[in-house]
Amino acid sequence: MSGVGNWSSVPRREPADQDPGTSVGLEARGVSTMSAPVTGDGRPQGRPAPGYGEYAPEGWVNPVLVEQERQEQERQERERQAGEQQDPAPVARVRDGARGGLPGRDAPSGTVPGGAQRSMARSRFGRTPADFVLTVGLLAFGLVSVVQSLSVGQVASTVRRTLETQYTELNDPSALSTAAAVVAISNVVVFALVAWWSIRRLRAQKRTFWVPLVGAVVATAVSTIAFVVVVMQDPAFVDFMLRQSGV
Repeated sequence: MSGVGNWSSVPRREPADQDPGTSVGLEARGVSTMSAPVTGDGRPQGRPAPGYGEYAPEGWVNPVLVEQERQEQERQERERQAGEQQDPAPVARVRDGARGGLPGRDAPSGTVPGGAQRSMARSRFGRTPADFVLTVGLLAFGLVSVVQSLSVGQVASTVRRTLETQYTELNDPSALSTAAAVVAISNVVVFALVAWWSIRRLRAQKRTFWVPLVGAVVATAVSTIAFVVVVMQDPAFVDFMLRQSGV
């Protein structure tokens, strides 16, 4: 490939330390003025290093951030479970709210969820507010009856007029006063027992309205027996009953 005059198609290379502008037959290359100085690690000066994932393709997710979010969610879940174990009341309120039509949150203060309706219906005294009111009303009615029975003379007169109107006159009407006195004492004792028992049951939040009813039945039975015993010992009343029976 050599020609006349030592000409060659490949330029001759000179040593590296020779000035390229003065060499003959050397391939000269210009130096770009736009090139930035280069540091020892090969990175151009004046340009910050790209961040992690800066030149990632679209849709790429940083696995470090994903792992951090997963750990944060696990930590919050552990804290929530620990709080529920210490105080189970919020869980019950959320469950009751879900049954009452408010899923996932507590019921407002002005509403009564379906699950909490039974607890709200309980009264401080008695099984329910209605039981308390009914018990107190029956006790008040019983107290009025006891006070009226203390008027022994008036009770005896009322019974005498009833017997004379429907049956016959008695030989000894004064015996009715004794029966009325016995009835008054028995009514006081029965009412005291009923009131004491009712108060205990009301404080225990038990159903109590039937206690005054039982007391009224007992008091009525005692009063009836007392007057029947006195009347059946009267000769005029016994003769009237014998005549009515045809003996």
